[in-house]
Amino acid sequence: HFGSSCQPCKLLPAFAAAMTASSDNFLTKVVGAASQGAVGAVVGAALSSVTEPVVNKVLVERKSVASAMQEHDLEKIKQFFQTAVSTNFIKFPFFEVVNMIMANVKVAPEIRGTVTGIVFTTATLPLTNYRFRKSMNLPVEGLSTLYQAYLPTVLRDIIYGIARNRATTIMLSRDRDAFKKPLSRFLTMFAIVMVACVTSAPGNELRGYVLQPPAKKKPFSEFFDPAKTARSTTIGGIIMSSSLATGALCTPYVEMLWGAVKPLFAKDPIGAVTLMLVVMDRWQRRKLSS
Repeated sequence: HFGSSCQPCKLLPAFAAAMTASSDNFLTKVVGAASQGAVGAVVGAALSSVTEPVVNKVLVERKSVASAMQEHDLEKIKQFFQTAVSTNFIKFPFFEVVNMIMANVKVAPEIRGTVTGIVFTTATLPLTNYRFRKSMNLPVEGLSTLYQAYLPTVLRDIIYGIARNRATTIMLSRDRDAFKKPLSRFLTMFAIVMVACVTSAPGNELRGYVLQPPAKKKPFSEFFDPAKTARSTTIGGIIMSSSLATGALCTPYVEMLWGAVKPLFAKDPIGAVTLMLVVMDRWQRRKLSS
């Protein structure tokens, strides 16, 4: 039995109302959020392919930056870019869409961030761990490795979601037009994501501690090093902030393009989807042949 104060009881009707309020406007927002994530995915993959294997070795193995960079070469960068861009194309748009949906639900930012973090982590942790193990040249040994470090990861993503929602609320309360001009939109998103990354850094460090290889595992007191924590947080925060800020910069133009092609979907949805699949197939064939 749930009482009238039960948060899930309040959340479900509000969520349903947000979903059905205006389907056209909602769909446009979904496309905008997904495009922001997609652009961020490409930018993030380009940056991550160079830096993420280095950051992971600093985070998990506690190596120096110089030592980690010596183990990274151009061939490894190319290989990891393929892994990064494919996983990013799922993770980035998925988070942005979930976050956008929850932003339309009238509940406290803490609840929005918690729901976003739990949904995102539970759905995408196998991709996150697959990518992590690829960056560390570790084997993927079944489902247990793909859901390794679930609790610290979900804690990190909940903190990130709460911090990002709270930072967005604060920034918009100071300037309601923060997302209306290109430069302001870029800088605002960069600041919001950076704050969220720094705030959730302890969860990321805890995840790194749990992910240590058993043969090289360091004790708790030795693992946590403020200097190395600051290094990995700074590099990771810059990558995430730059990626999503660039995505936010491109979002209005994608929404305009969607407004132009939306009538085609309304008149001939099968033809429009077929056209999209043909374009994607051509792009994939060109990619494979290059």
